[in-house]
Amino acid sequence: MQSDPDSYNGCMDDMPKLAQTIDQVVAGRTELYEAIVRYYEGFVFSVAVRVTFDRDLAYDVTQDTFLKLYGSLSKFRGQSRLSSYLYRIATNAGIDAARKRSQYPVSSGDAQADLLTVEAPQTASDGPDVEEVKSALHAALQKVDPVFRAAFALVDLDGLSYEDAAFRLGVPVGTVKSRVFRARGQLRELLSGTLGRRVRLRDGDK
Repeated sequence: MQSDPDSYNGCMDDMPKLAQTIDQVVAGRTELYEAIVRYYEGFVFSVAVRVTFDRDLAYDVTQDTFLKLYGSLSKFRGQSRLSSYLYRIATNAGIDAARKRSQYPVSSGDAQADLLTVEAPQTASDGPDVEEVKSALHAALQKVDPVFRAAFALVDLDGLSYEDAAFRLGVPVGTVKSRVFRARGQLRELLSGTLGRRVRLRDGDK
């Protein structure tokens, strides 16, 4: 299995002769399903990592995604890319898995939808170093509700538009905007407690 989630941005191209391979698998050539798994496993793992922020859990989600795909392969009609179909399965599986494993103590109320930036310290001792900020951000992201985190990852980490993120997630654009808003608010609340005033959250939106 490939293991570099940062190599993915958006949906990948579908494998050559995909429709023919699917037809053969549905017809009973189940051994050919391994070719589909090999082609898409790195992509699915990347999605799972983005949702769970836990590489071990992402491996489990990847396996679960391909089990679910196998069970529904006969229903796939090719109206969209298989990668898009897999993205939605992996995202939902990752959200379910992350929610079962974690607790989310941060309220999802009226937090501000601010983007995270680090103020330049006036002296070397005034602000956190880069590694401290990265560590704090990673820890905070693990505590954000995975439904909100999945949208946040697409928009703020991968740089997709709200429209593209909505297509990937299979939800309306307004829902993506709301989820990103809530994720940013949860991050602001978490990071304020971890890094205090040394981290500034600037107002803004994409």
